[in-house]
Amino acid sequence: MILLGSKRARHIAGQMFLTVSSSGFQAVCAVLALAMNARALGVRDFGILALVQAYAAMISSLATFESWQPVIRLGVTSRLRLGLTLSSGILLDICAAVAATTVAIGGILLFSPAVGIADGYRELAVIYSLSLLAGVAGTPKGFFRLRGRYSVLVGNQITQGLALLCASAALWFFEAGLEIYVICFASIAATYNFSLFIRMLVHMRRDGVALVNPLRSALTRRYLRQVLRMALGTSLLSTLWNMRRNLSLFLVGALIGPAATGVFAVGSKLANMVNRISGPLNQVLFPEIVKITHSSSGSDAARLTWRLSAIAAAIAVVLAAFAYLVREPIVLLAAGPGYQGAGTIFGLLFLAECIGLAGLHLNAVIQGLRGTGPLLLISTGALLLFFSLSVVLAGPVGVNGVAVASVIGAMLMYVAMLITARFELRGASRIAHENKAGSDG
Repeated sequence: MILLGSKRARHIAGQMFLTVSSSGFQAVCAVLALAMNARALGVRDFGILALVQAYAAMISSLATFESWQPVIRLGVTSRLRLGLTLSSGILLDICAAVAATTVAIGGILLFSPAVGIADGYRELAVIYSLSLLAGVAGTPKGFFRLRGRYSVLVGNQITQGLALLCASAALWFFEAGLEIYVICFASIAATYNFSLFIRMLVHMRRDGVALVNPLRSALTRRYLRQVLRMALGTSLLSTLWNMRRNLSLFLVGALIGPAATGVFAVGSKLANMVNRISGPLNQVLFPEIVKITHSSSGSDAARLTWRLSAIAAAIAVVLAAFAYLVREPIVLLAAGPGYQGAGTIFGLLFLAECIGLAGLHLNAVIQGLRGTGPLLLISTGALLLFFSLSVVLAGPVGVNGVAVASVIGAMLMYVAMLITARFELRGASRIAHENKAGSDG
């Protein structure tokens, strides 16, 4: 049951083209905004802005429940309980948003020097942390992906990209200070999340999906706990995956300084363009692969997995090689001559992101067969290795050592995921074969 050439495959390809195209547009907007912001703020202030944004992103990842994946997994298997599933996700999102904001502000007031944010810039980090109150987009993303309404997500992505680009142009033109940059970008981030939540409520009403109080009875509370357990697993997994990207900036800021952080941030933000592509791909592939692991035989799922692995690896190699060849012109064009040394960082971090892209589908395969447990172990090991190598290499090698540690951590994670997926697919194929033999007998 390989889907290549089928109507379903064409549908998936169309959704992937739609989401990747919108993310490509958003990436272009982000690069143009980066070019203006890096030139307007200078190396030091740009490094501080990057640290503030990375800090908010890390706290959001730590405290926010990744509710969109449980919404899809439960929506596939329990369609009659969709209203209760969405209500549970919304409640978790609201609680997580409040917790994230509280933790972020408390962390800044108590430990800001530990992440490279000097005392004079605490207020900026507090202002940006307030945008976490609007972190209620997890459940809406799951709802629209479950319904196949990627056009809604695409529209919001394009709007956010344009808003970021126009704001950067205006701030550059009027020579705004760093505080105005922080307020403006925090407002854009909050508006994106909250508008997606409102649109979900509108579409739910059109579809006749009613919200259900998840606390009203023992049965609904038990279902809420089920959603919470699933969300905790995916949230921890997402946190571990994203932490390496944010932690690298903090390590550079704490061990080397804000000027080096500005240089590293340019390479990191440019390399993050891969993540802007892999994120939408995961949005489309994750629900489809989960469905395949539940509806196909183990051998069919295995053949599809290895085909995707070969294609993804080939694409990753080509992208990484191309980025390495043009790394210096890209950095010069994007940030200007003041960020010397960012080219090598960009090349290494881009390679790490491409390795992650090559293993994107393995995440859905493993979660579909075994849940998040194996991935949590793999991600924890990769993160610990990255942190240890970064501390060891930052002294003798400088910022390039942190980038090299990112590549090694990404490679370890990819190999471990590949081995785990192979083991789980063999087990699923064996069980399917035994069940078939039993039914024939």
